[in-house]
Amino acid sequence: MTEQVSFPPRPSDGHKGTFGSVCVIGGQRSEDGVVMVGAPALVAIAAMRSGCGKVVLAMPQPLLLTGLAIVPVATGIELPVDEVGRMMSSAAVELLDTHTSSSRCYVIGPGFGSDWPQQQFIATMLSREDIPIILDADGLNALSQLESGQQECRAPTIMTPHIREYERLAAAASIDVDTSELSAAAASLAQAYGCVVVLKSSSTAISDGVKTVKVDRGGVVLATGGSGDVLSGIIAGILVQFGDRCVQHLMDAAVLGVHVHAMAGKTFDSTHGNAGMLATDLLERIPASISAMRSELDA
Repeated sequence: MTEQVSFPPRPSDGHKGTFGSVCVIGGQRSEDGVVMVGAPALVAIAAMRSGCGKVVLAMPQPLLLTGLAIVPVATGIELPVDEVGRMMSSAAVELLDTHTSSSRCYVIGPGFGSDWPQQQFIATMLSREDIPIILDADGLNALSQLESGQQECRAPTIMTPHIREYERLAAAASIDVDTSELSAAAASLAQAYGCVVVLKSSSTAISDGVKTVKVDRGGVVLATGGSGDVLSGIIAGILVQFGDRCVQHLMDAAVLGVHVHAMAGKTFDSTHGNAGMLATDLLERIPASISAMRSELDA
């Protein structure tokens, strides 16, 4: 690893408040019967495994108890829904304002849906400039459907698209870059939206629009459902440990998170081969991967 980055410190007298709180906003029960609970749960556990002090799960009211059963270390916020289960976006924002003032980072989008209520919620959250946001999955899809999506992006933001999500965002921003040129594609999106982009493919490119880093140490072992949710959680868990300096370390947290994620996958590969890994297998390997990376960076 040649990039000049370092992990946030872990002071021996630190407590859970020292290491920051992540709020994960996601999950849905759609009108056509699709239920998504696992994605936000994976993000929350990955953030805790990465060293953050606390995690909050904000999920639609009918799903929250299930989410908390998967992540018993989390606290929960019930996002209000209407009589047919659609999120009430304005009320959800007000609830978050009341109960997440201590959170240093929001992860928005895992299993969230991308219909009109989610689009309005995303637009409101991105229009603020105070708390960093990691936008993933349906959060990206919702953003790509907003006519003024680029103008909405005022919050310090890390986007984590795979290629299809990238293509939707690129089309919305009139970007015409071949995704086979991964670094150029990531840089173009970062410039267009004023954010850090983590573009996921067989390799991963991380760009803030000026500096771009390409990471090839992952592999096909990571091609499994939920792997991207774990990555978002790792990035968030690292980011909040930078404390009041989070906004200055978006790129660092993204680069470190991608390397930790890849190393966790390689650890599974070395003993089990490159097929059959579950995203939950990654979770178990995050602490050891961070410890190994700290040693690697200090060498």
